[in-house]
Amino acid sequence: MRARLHSSAQSRGSGPSRYSGTMAVALALAAAPAAAWQTGIALPDPEAMPRWGYSGEKGPEHWSDLDAEYDTCARGDAQSPVALAEAVAVAAPCEPLRFRYRSSPLYVTNDGRALRLGYDRGSHLLIEGLSYELVELQFHVPSEHVVDGVRADAEAQLIHANNRGDIAVVAVPLIPGPRVNSMLRRVLEHAPSVAGESFYGRNVGVNPLFLLPGRKDYFAYTGSLTRPPCTEGVRWYVMRTPVEVAAVELERLAALVAPNARPVQRLGDRRVTKVCMP
Repeated sequence: MRARLHSSAQSRGSGPSRYSGTMAVALALAAAPAAAWQTGIALPDPEAMPRWGYSGEKGPEHWSDLDAEYDTCARGDAQSPVALAEAVAVAAPCEPLRFRYRSSPLYVTNDGRALRLGYDRGSHLLIEGLSYELVELQFHVPSEHVVDGVRADAEAQLIHANNRGDIAVVAVPLIPGPRVNSMLRRVLEHAPSVAGESFYGRNVGVNPLFLLPGRKDYFAYTGSLTRPPCTEGVRWYVMRTPVEVAAVELERLAALVAPNARPVQRLGDRRVTKVCMP
């Protein structure tokens, strides 16, 4: 059954709609029951969160002017996204990203700035001796990260958090190709076209393993959330190999949310590693 939840209902719920930004959402969801996603995924409360966007007076260059909590967006020195280059990245020993993902019912929200997927408890990313729980997926058009001078058509961001307060994001570039991606197609079949609406499909299963490339070499660096409040200290893992999806899927995604990519930020003296998979 197609269920639609509206922002007015969600603002009264106990889910993450009360949190300002992905950092709070990730931390809250890491400690909350899966049902929190079903009562309202991260739709901003207009009374608690200033409206921001990707263009005009609410665009990225003005985020820090909209609220004091967004000051890091302008003054931070470890912001994301960034441009990544094979030639300047430091080679590192092979350290696999271990994805322990389970299938989950589809819960997708169009918050007016991105398509955002909530995820049931129990799916994890294991890396460098730490475990992070998958709490949210976001889609950005075009891609936010630039790899070797190329900006992909879109980027899927798999957001994870743990009980220490750490956040890790896996970014997957998406480019047009001959293959239909089963997960993206399922998301787009049910994604609301109206900002502020959500769809929960109890019997519609998704698994982001199908959004990952076969070859899982990656760039790693420390950055920030790419949405306000632009909190720093986020560990980024950007896949070096893009995933091909049908051009019609990218067109549909763009029609729903584009453009919603933050401009590339200064890398500065941050270290970027390139890691192979064993």
